[in-house]
Amino acid sequence: MNKKYLKIIIFLALIAWPLSSLKAATTNAGQAVFIANNEVISGNLFAAGDSITVDGVISGDLIAGAKSITVNGRVEGDVIAAAQNITINGEVGGNVRVVGNIITINGTVARNINILGSEVILSDKARIGWDVILMASTAQIKGIIDGSLNTYCKQTIISGKIGKTATLKAYDENQAQSIIISSGAIINGDLNYTAKNKADIKTGAEISGQTNYHTPPVKEKDNITVWAWGRLFSILSMILIGLIFIFIIPKNTTKFINDLKTKPGKLLLIGVIVLLITPPLTLILALTIIGIPLAAILISIWVAVIFLAQALIAIFTGELIIKELMKIQTPMFWSLLLGVIIISLLFSLPLVGWLINLIITALGVGSILFYVTNQFKNI
Repeated sequence: MNKKYLKIIIFLALIAWPLSSLKAATTNAGQAVFIANNEVISGNLFAAGDSITVDGVISGDLIAGAKSITVNGRVEGDVIAAAQNITINGEVGGNVRVVGNIITINGTVARNINILGSEVILSDKARIGWDVILMASTAQIKGIIDGSLNTYCKQTIISGKIGKTATLKAYDENQAQSIIISSGAIINGDLNYTAKNKADIKTGAEISGQTNYHTPPVKEKDNITVWAWGRLFSILSMILIGLIFIFIIPKNTTKFINDLKTKPGKLLLIGVIVLLITPPLTLILALTIIGIPLAAILISIWVAVIFLAQALIAIFTGELIIKELMKIQTPMFWSLLLGVIIISLLFSLPLVGWLINLIITALGVGSILFYVTNQFKNI
C-alpha cells in the first residue's frame, strides 16, 4: 500500500479512536472549559466548548474540540484535538495529533507531532522529542526537532534544528519559493525535497547529509494519492465548518437538525431543485456584461452553501447514531467527528458515491434554505 495513503488511514483512525470510548470518558461541555494551574485531572479529559484552557495537569490524554484550545500546563499523555486555533505553550508527555486553522507550538512535546492545518508555527521555544509530520498551507519550523521532519505544504520555512532527515514536498507549483532553509538552520541528515523550483538555501544553513532535489512529475501517476489528499482536505473543511455550527450558532444548528428529522423529503426536494438550477442560471447571467458580477456572487454563495450543507449533514448523521441509536448524551462535537468520518467513507464508495454525495448535499442545502426562508417570513 502507498505510504502516504497508509498515513492518511492511520490519521483518520486516530481521530475516530476517542469515539469508541465515549461512555468511559470524562466529558466537559459548555462555553468555556478551564483547568486551573493548581488543578490535576486524573485520567483522560474529553472536552468540548467555545474555548478550552489547560493551566493545570492532565495525567492522561486531552481529547478536545473547540474554537480555541490553549495548553499552558502539562498533559502527560497525548493531545488529540480539533479547533480553529490551537496553542501549546506547556508540556506534552506523549504525542500531539491535531487538526485546525492556526496551530502554534511554543512548548515541549516528548514524542511525535501530526498536524493537519492551514498555518503551522513551531516557534524557537518548541522542542519535539521524536518526529514531525504535517500538512499545511504554510509551515514555519523555528524550534528543535530531535527526530525527522516530513511536510506537505505550499511553503515551508526552516530556521531551527532538525535532528534527522527532512523530507519536504511543495504542492503549489506556482509558489516561487516554496521551500526556504534560513541562515542558522541545522539539518543533521539528508534534505530531500520536491518542488517546482530549487529551495532557497541561505548562506549559513548547515546540512550534514546530502541534498536531493526532485521536480514534481509532469503527469500524476498515483491516482490513489491524489484521491487521498483530496479526501483529507474535504475532511478538514467539514470539521472546521462544523465547528462554526457547534460553537457559534448552536441554537440554529439544533433547529436545522429538528427540521431534518421531521421533514427530510421536503428539504431534499428543495435542495435538489436549487443544486440543479443554480449552474445554468449562473451561466445565463454570465452571458451578459451586466450579469457577470451577479453570476460571480451567485456561484460563490452556491459553493459556500454546499460546504455548509455537508458539514451540517455530518453533524446530523453523528447525532442520529450517537444520541438516537446508541442513546449516549455527549457534546455535539463528537457527533461532528463521527459524521464526518462516515460521510467521507460514503462519498468514497465506487459507483454510488457520487449519488450519495448529491443526496447529502441536497438535503443540507434544502435545510439551510428552508430555515433562511422562514426567517425572512418572520421579519
